[in-house]
Amino acid sequence: MIVWTIAVTAIILAAVLFSNHRNVVDQLEDDARERVATITEGVAARIDAELGRLHGLVDGIALALEAARLQVANDEVLALQMRVLREHDGVLGVGAAFEERLRPPGWRHGAPYSYRHNGQLVTVDLVTRDHAALQGDWYQLPKHLDRPVWSEPHVKQDGIKRVTYSVPIHLPSPDGPVFAGVVSADIDLQWLDQLIARQPLGEGGYGLIMTRSGTYASHPVAQMAFRETVFSIAEERGDMALRALGQSMVSGEAGLISWNNWTSAERSWLAWHPLQTTAWTMGAVVSRSALEAQMLRHSRDAALLGSAGLLLLVLAVALIARSITRPVHALSEAVATLADGNLDAPLPPPQGQDEVAHLTSAFGRMRDSLKRHIADLQSSTAARERMHSELKVAHNIQMDLVPKTFPAYPHRKDIDLSAMIVPAREVGGDFYDFFMLGDDRLVVAIGDVSGKGVPAALFMAVTRSFLRSEFKVQDDPGKVLTRVNDAIAESNESCMFVTLFCAVIHLDAGRVDYSNAGHNLPVHLRDGVLSWVPTPAGTVAAGVMPGMEYDTLSLDLQADDALLLYTDGVTEAMSPASVLYGDERLLACLKAAGKQTCEATLDTLFQDVLRHADGADQSDDITTLMFRWLPPDAASPTGMSRAQAPLTESVAAGSGYPPPAHWQAEFHPAPGELADALARFDEFLDARRVASALAHSLRFIFEEIITNAIKYGYDDGPAGHRISVHVRLDTPVVMVIEDDGRPFDPLQAPLAPDLDLSVEDRPIGGLGLYMVRTMATRMDYTRDNTLNRLTIELPAQPQA
Repeated sequence: MIVWTIAVTAIILAAVLFSNHRNVVDQLEDDARERVATITEGVAARIDAELGRLHGLVDGIALALEAARLQVANDEVLALQMRVLREHDGVLGVGAAFEERLRPPGWRHGAPYSYRHNGQLVTVDLVTRDHAALQGDWYQLPKHLDRPVWSEPHVKQDGIKRVTYSVPIHLPSPDGPVFAGVVSADIDLQWLDQLIARQPLGEGGYGLIMTRSGTYASHPVAQMAFRETVFSIAEERGDMALRALGQSMVSGEAGLISWNNWTSAERSWLAWHPLQTTAWTMGAVVSRSALEAQMLRHSRDAALLGSAGLLLLVLAVALIARSITRPVHALSEAVATLADGNLDAPLPPPQGQDEVAHLTSAFGRMRDSLKRHIADLQSSTAARERMHSELKVAHNIQMDLVPKTFPAYPHRKDIDLSAMIVPAREVGGDFYDFFMLGDDRLVVAIGDVSGKGVPAALFMAVTRSFLRSEFKVQDDPGKVLTRVNDAIAESNESCMFVTLFCAVIHLDAGRVDYSNAGHNLPVHLRDGVLSWVPTPAGTVAAGVMPGMEYDTLSLDLQADDALLLYTDGVTEAMSPASVLYGDERLLACLKAAGKQTCEATLDTLFQDVLRHADGADQSDDITTLMFRWLPPDAASPTGMSRAQAPLTESVAAGSGYPPPAHWQAEFHPAPGELADALARFDEFLDARRVASALAHSLRFIFEEIITNAIKYGYDDGPAGHRISVHVRLDTPVVMVIEDDGRPFDPLQAPLAPDLDLSVEDRPIGGLGLYMVRTMATRMDYTRDNTLNRLTIELPAQPQA
C-alpha cells in the first residue's frame, strides 16, 4: 500500500513540478516583458518630468520678456539668471541674446550668459567674447524654425554631459510677431546615467538613451555614449536589422521586441519609449538568457524539494494532509470574503509549492488585478470626465466667438438678421459673423473649415480673426478674401483650408458687394422667387495656396429682399437611408416658409433638416445666416435714432478732421451691449488713426476689465445697472472705467500668475489682469459709494 501510495504520489509530484515549471516560465516571461515595458515608460516619464520642469523655467523667462516687450533693465535679467542658477542645480547656465536692432537700450551686455565656474556664479557677454556666438545652433535654429529647440547632447571642456534648450522671443508688430531674440539654458545630464543605473533590469540588463539622430546619450559602454550612433554601428557591422531597429526607435513610437543583443549575443527583450519633451528615446534591455538560468535554478530547487518531500512522504502523510486541509479551509473563508466585495481582506500566505499555494497566489494576483483594474477604471473615468469638461469649455469658448444675441441690432429698423450654428461634435469648424462698418454698412460672413473637432475650431478662430482685421483696413470683399487667403496659407503646415463667403451690405443704397472663396452659393429671396447668387471668379477655398485673387461682384436689393447663407452641413445632411437633404429640398423649404422673420425661417429650415435626418447621426456642422433688407422709413435716413440704442455715447466738442480726442460711452453690463460698445470704440480709434500698438492695448484693456466686471460684479443681472468708459488721447493716454457692481480692486490681485505650476494646479484667471498691468504705466482704484472707479494711464504713441 505504501509502495502504491509512493508511486502515485511520485507521479503526482512530477506532474506538479512540471506544471509549476511551466507556470513559472510563463509568469516570469510575462513579468519580464511587462517589467521592461513599464520601467522604460516610467523612466521616460521621469526624464520628461525633469526636463519639462527645467525647460518650463526657460519658457517662463521668455514669456516674461515678451510680456514686458524687452523693456527690462540689464540688471534685472542678470538677477533672474542668477536666481535660476541658485535655485536649480540641474541648470548649468542660462542666458539671453537679442537681435541687435531690438536690443534694449542701455544694456551693458549684448548677450548675457550666467553659468557655474569653480563653485561660483559668473556672467559673461557672449557677443563680446565671441563675435560669432550668435551664429551657433542655439540661436539660429529657434530663430529660423520659429519654435523652441533642444540641441543634441554634448560635452564641453568641463567634461559634463549637457543639453541646450532655446526658446525664441517675439514682439508684436502691425505685420505680426517679430523675432526679437532667444532665451537658452544648458541643462546637466549627469543624472541620466544615475537614474538608468538604478533601474531593476536584472542580470545582463541595461538601459540606454538615444537621440533623434540615433546617437547614444547614455549607454553602459562608456566609449559609445556621445561617440556612436546605432546607424554607424549597423553600417560597421553590415546589420540591416539593427538599422531597421534604430529607425523604429527614433520614429517617435513605443515598442517591444524579442532581440539578440549584439553586444553580448544573448537573447533579450528590448523595449523603448519616446520622450515627450525632446525627440529622444528611452530604451531598456532584459536578458532572456539570465531569465532562463533563473528558471532552471528554480526548477532544480523545486525538484530537490520534491524529492526530499517524497522521501519523507510515508512518515508525513498525516502532517501533509493536515497542512493541505488547513490552508484550503482558510483560503475558502478568505475567498468567501472576497466574493462579498471586500478586496482588502487578507489571504492566507502561500506556503510551499503545492497546488493550494499556487491557488492562493492566483487568488492574490486576481485580487490585486481586480483592485488595479478598479483603480484604472476610476482613473480613466475621471480622465474622460475631465476631457468632456474641457471640450465643453472649448464649445462655450467657440460659441462666444460668434455673435448670438438676436435681434442683432434692435435699435435699427432696416435690418432683420438672424443666424444659428449647431456643431456636429463638441466643437466644430463652421462659423458665421456680422458686424457694422460705420452706420451704413453691414458685413456678413460665413465659413466652413475642412475637418472636424478641435483643429478645425482653432483654424476657424484664426480665420475669423483675420477676416475681422482685414475689414478694419478696407471694405472690398474680394481684396479682403485675397489678404485672408495669403495670411492663413503662409504657415499652413497642416494643409487645412476654409470655404468663405463674405459680403458688405450698403444699407443706405440696398447694394451688396460680395466675394466667394469656394463656399456654397447663397440663396436670394425676392417676392417668393428664389435664385442662386452668381459666383465670382476665383472660387478656390482659402488657405490652399498663397497668391490667389478673389473678385468682387455686386447685387442690388429691393425692399424685403433676403439672403440666406449656409454651409454644406444643411444640404449634405443624410437620412438613415443615406439620402442627402439636397438643394431642391432647401429651396422648397424656403419657398414654403414664405415671408417669415429671418429667425423663424431659419428655425423652419433647421426643423426640416431634422425631419429629413430622422434620428441619424449629424455628420457635419449645420450653420445658417439670413439677412432681410427693410428700407428705412422717411423719418430717419438710417431707420433708427440714437435714443433707441441701448448704448449712449458722446465725444468732446470739435469739428473737422481729425475727430475729437475724447470718447465716452455708457451702457448696460450685458455681453451684447459690450460688443456694440467695442464696435463703436473701434470706429473712434480708426477715425483718430490711432497707432496699432496703442489701439490694441486700449481695446484689450477695455474688453478685459469690463468682461471681468460683467462676469463677477452683477449677481442680480444687468437690469438697472450701468457701466461708463471715458478715454482721453492725451499725453499720457487715460482710460477711466466706472461700474456699480460688487467692490473689486484689481490691484490686489497677484502681480503675476505662477507659470511654474501645472495646468491642473494653476488657479483660473489672473493672466488678463497681469497683461493689463504690464501695458499700463499707472493704475489707480477707488470705491466711491456704490461705484468702482479704475483709472489707467498708458504712454502716448505716434499716430498711424
